[in-house]
Amino acid sequence: MTDPGTPASGFMNPPRHTQFQKGKSGNPRGRPRKRKDINTVLQQVLERKVRVRDAERQMPIRDALIWKLRELALQGDKQALALQRRIVDEAGLGQNNADTPEELKERILKGFENMGVKVVRDEK
Repeated sequence: MTDPGTPASGFMNPPRHTQFQKGKSGNPRGRPRKRKDINTVLQQVLERKVRVRDAERQMPIRDALIWKLRELALQGDKQALALQRRIVDEAGLGQNNADTPEELKERILKGFENMGVKVVRDEK
């Protein structure tokens, strides 16, 4: 029935013609790369450097956009001014100068109390 010179095929012994060829991968293209999410792509785009028209230096696109927004706001563009104000508020940059010294002192003392430090307040 079978030639004694050919090995038997079966469980864990596939036929010779269906086995992988030596030196050739069974998965030549490999696993597909993971798709980048929108945050990664946006981060890469904003980090790319561009040459600014007026200056000879290069800066990231993120910085160039902020500079352009600043120029438009200074020229009187109301939408640019509103957007710049919103960015400053969300970044928390505009709140530091709004406090009076008394409010600032009270905030600091409350912070110490929240940490568990005993605070002695001056009675007026």
